[in-house]
Amino acid sequence: MLTAAGLGSGLDVEGILSQLLAIERQPISVLEDRKDDYRAELSAIGRLKSSVSSFQSAMADLKTTDAFEVYKAISEDEAVFTASAGSAASVGTLDIEVVNLAEAHKMGSKSKPDTDTTLLGNAGQSVTITIGTESFTVTAGSMTLEQIRDAINDAPDNVGVSAAIISEDASNHYLVLTSEDSGTSNSINLNFAGNKLKKALDMKTINDAEDAQILIDGTYTVNRASNTITDAVDGLTLNLKSESASAVTLNIERNIEVVTESVQSFADAFNELRKTIDDLRLNELQADSTLRIVESGMMGILNNPPAGLSGSYNALFQAGLSIQKDGTMTLDTAELETAANADFTSLANLFANDNQGYVFRLESLMQGYLDPDGILDNREEGINGRIDRADDQIGNLEFRLAATEERLRRQFSALDALVGQLTATSNFLAQQLAGL
Repeated sequence: MLTAAGLGSGLDVEGILSQLLAIERQPISVLEDRKDDYRAELSAIGRLKSSVSSFQSAMADLKTTDAFEVYKAISEDEAVFTASAGSAASVGTLDIEVVNLAEAHKMGSKSKPDTDTTLLGNAGQSVTITIGTESFTVTAGSMTLEQIRDAINDAPDNVGVSAAIISEDASNHYLVLTSEDSGTSNSINLNFAGNKLKKALDMKTINDAEDAQILIDGTYTVNRASNTITDAVDGLTLNLKSESASAVTLNIERNIEVVTESVQSFADAFNELRKTIDDLRLNELQADSTLRIVESGMMGILNNPPAGLSGSYNALFQAGLSIQKDGTMTLDTAELETAANADFTSLANLFANDNQGYVFRLESLMQGYLDPDGILDNREEGINGRIDRADDQIGNLEFRLAATEERLRRQFSALDALVGQLTATSNFLAQQLAGL
């Protein structure tokens, strides 16, 4: 092994070795470049996968006919009540009169001169507080107003009562108990174990518990414990605000705006997927069959109208969607609204009918592409496999290169020593001849 390469021969051994090893390293450089190409492909497939997933997500609100059952409930006087509608609602009108608002039961003590000094009742005396059929007990005897308040609020088994202190001035303080839920079924009932504590507090009702009452269409009386009523009319939630002297009209309509937003999101995501495919085809995935499969599958569905649907519509252009010359999808919202108002059921089936709806089929197709054993995952696995094989080849070549370097260094070491010996002999002979 050379310790001072070229010392004996005067040759630039390190330079020669460097050039020889550079030639030997060329296959490794080729593999490294190939790995960079593989990584670029892998990144491109990841981008395609993300775009396919976004397209699938954009179809979530269109892939089932139930998803089209979106309604809006419009109160003609939102100072009296507001409303929201779910998928179980029905188009129509209701006249609703708010006869009474629900109230929570509230009780207050008699005045006390302070909140943190005066002790009320005798030690060990307690009060049991009942709401409906549930109750809890707190020890409150020989405690201040603050201590009683805290004992009630901090009770681990508190069944729905909050305690507060109201101070009119420096010498008039009151303990106030409020039921956390409104309605007569949530009235507060107090049972004192200790007459002195009961007299010291002398709790009186401030607000009676009351149920909400509404009259629907002048015929149906509905009583509920809360001012939020969810079970009076299918699919409707009523939020009562104030009592009314007469009925207020509630209009329930299909929410075409939400459907339009969902269809527009579908068109936008389709265009983004098409743009991604076009960009990748011009760059990282030129002539890649994966792009062709995704694109042809998608366009095959769009060019294949649903079969066997009843109703007015069987093509996307009838819902305002059309494919332009550049391959992008556009939405005419006016046409979509007209179609929805004319035959909403047919419109919903056009998109979401099981097995036949455009979106139903497209969503299923995208899911197949994204499945663990789908084309995109298989493509990623294939590229990762090629990267792994390139790493193995590089490792083998690096091992061989190290062996080659060692061999060359031995050979040059021997050459260097031989040339050194020959040079010494030549010099000796030259000296002898010069001396004759």
